[in-house]
Amino acid sequence: MEYSGTSRASHLRQKIVDMIHRAETLYGCSLAASYEGKKEASGTYFIDPVMANASKIHEGKEMAEATRMMVDICGGFVADLPSDRDLDNPEIGSLLKKYLKGAEGIDVENRIKLYRLAEKLSLESADTVSDIHGGGSPEAHRVTLMRETDLEEKKKNIKRLAGIDD
Repeated sequence: MEYSGTSRASHLRQKIVDMIHRAETLYGCSLAASYEGKKEASGTYFIDPVMANASKIHEGKEMAEATRMMVDICGGFVADLPSDRDLDNPEIGSLLKKYLKGAEGIDVENRIKLYRLAEKLSLESADTVSDIHGGGSPEAHRVTLMRETDLEEKKKNIKRLAGIDD
């Protein structure tokens, strides 16, 4: 946003907040899965399967949304940025760079590099697919959540909070 001169646009700043929220929540879920892990008889540690699968479901949904927000912040340039060949073309390159100029004092070449990174992360990356199906389908993660979660303990806690004596 700084390179485009839009860093004060509140609707874009909100998208950044939402992206940070998603990334940090995923990080926290990943840490919790490790922290809640247990030592196995062999001496190795195994992550908490409920936390790990909850983290994976979160990743599959929320990281794709974070990528969508990144593209939205960048605008149409992610899909429509001229090719490097066009930018290096002696006839049109200087015109393209003139009209790709962003904020004052920002080198247009660096602005293009940021858009190229966004382009690769959103359009050329297999991460979007692996975020959804890497390590198994989302449904497999949901099955594991139900199988590994102590629902009776959760029901007991709900009743306690509600003041229900059974």
